[in-house]
Amino acid sequence: MHKIILAGENSILIYFGDKIDASLPEIIGNFAYQLKNELSDVIIDLIPSYTSLHVSYDLNTISYQDFCSRVEKCLAKDVSASTTFTPQTIHIPVYYGFEVGLDLERLLAEKELDLDAFIDIHSSQDYLVHAIGFSPVFAFLGEVDKRIQTPRLATPRIKIPAGSVGIAESQTAVYPTESSGGWNIIGRTLIDLSLNNPDNINKFSVGDRVKFYPITKDEFVNSGGTL
Repeated sequence: MHKIILAGENSILIYFGDKIDASLPEIIGNFAYQLKNELSDVIIDLIPSYTSLHVSYDLNTISYQDFCSRVEKCLAKDVSASTTFTPQTIHIPVYYGFEVGLDLERLLAEKELDLDAFIDIHSSQDYLVHAIGFSPVFAFLGEVDKRIQTPRLATPRIKIPAGSVGIAESQTAVYPTESSGGWNIIGRTLIDLSLNNPDNINKFSVGDRVKFYPITKDEFVNSGGTL
């Protein structure tokens, strides 16, 4: 079941549930794809989240009532038959080293794990893209194995290097650009996730999966990484 509520002068929120569920990202991703294709003449932006989809539209072109009516008609369709959205798996190399993993040494002590065990736990599973954050390429990924889950930092850092991989509670993510933040940093990737590359705007979609794989210090440095 879904529920539509007014979210602003020219936007609505479509709720697909009231709690985080591993089945929701693919459902929300499918409907986002469907709405984008069928209502492209009036939709301005789509922002999927854990349980909802935020949709903004051109109020100069369509009224709130007419827009909701069109959205309802789309939602009433058999989404499995009307969408071609196919989740993808994105592979991201990570150097898990103390030089770039700013909180790695502390986490190993807190979790009573050695480095190899920590790396294996974090990289052995693939992660579901639950939501997109402050940037189109900041994907909230879950769920992190309980053995390495950890709260956000009490005091956020002012500057975190681009490509830093972090953990906060049951989620993990990659900082696409240099920014402030309170996630526990455990490594770094050299993959460019910045919006300097226009292809990155659609790098992640809710419902996709991300798989991290470890690389060595030499591989990181030889590929241009700095320590």
